[in-house]
Amino acid sequence: MSNKLPSYMKVYKELQQEIRNGKYQIGDMLPVESELEQMFGVSRITIRKAVKLLVEEKLVDVKQGRGTLVLDFKPKQSLNHVVSVTETLRQKGYDVQTQSMYIDIIQANYEIAEALQIPLSEYVARFQRIQLADGKPIVLMKNYVEAKMVPDVIKYSNKFTALYQFLEGTYQIHIDEASDTIYAKNAEFEEAQMLNIPVGEALLCIKRICYQDNKPVCYDKVKIIGSKYELNTSMMGRYHDEKKNE
Repeated sequence: MSNKLPSYMKVYKELQQEIRNGKYQIGDMLPVESELEQMFGVSRITIRKAVKLLVEEKLVDVKQGRGTLVLDFKPKQSLNHVVSVTETLRQKGYDVQTQSMYIDIIQANYEIAEALQIPLSEYVARFQRIQLADGKPIVLMKNYVEAKMVPDVIKYSNKFTALYQFLEGTYQIHIDEASDTIYAKNAEFEEAQMLNIPVGEALLCIKRICYQDNKPVCYDKVKIIGSKYELNTSMMGRYHDEKKNE
């Protein structure tokens, strides 16, 4: 049986990658059908079938009389529910893989001990890895869990991709609440090397404490390429400073 892709799938996949890689920016118009026909050496029907797949993926929208508009396709992590970066990327249709996973047992420093509400120098399992989206580095992750909650965890190195799902399925640690601290920073040399970006590029950083039944169970430190990821939340009610009129 032949594994050769139909022409429209080849066009679709190439345009998909060019959009995600930034050749066509959010808000740009794709070349008109006649130009795409010449670029790919295919018929107009083939182009339309490929564009239809891009529309279904919500990467583009066909504007009658204007052309094909590139939409804001960046993954948006909701802050209204506990969801991981990996789960958010998957929901957006990315193929997420883990690179260079390393799990070890260390003694908690002050920052980790405070976050997990455990004694200083208590042993914790440290999970370190790079997450890839469609084969390209997008996020650096470090996660810390009290070692006694995850016995023999080192043997699972490179055996999972989504940590929260792994903790739920393997150790019955069910995260039901989280508290995030979000900030931005410029990528330093080591971070830039691991993420294959220029030194100084903006990173979106999240420090998260995850809870189960009001008890801290996981402390996350995540650094994401800022241009490829967004966070969103919804708020109700206007804050009023009661001291304003004093």
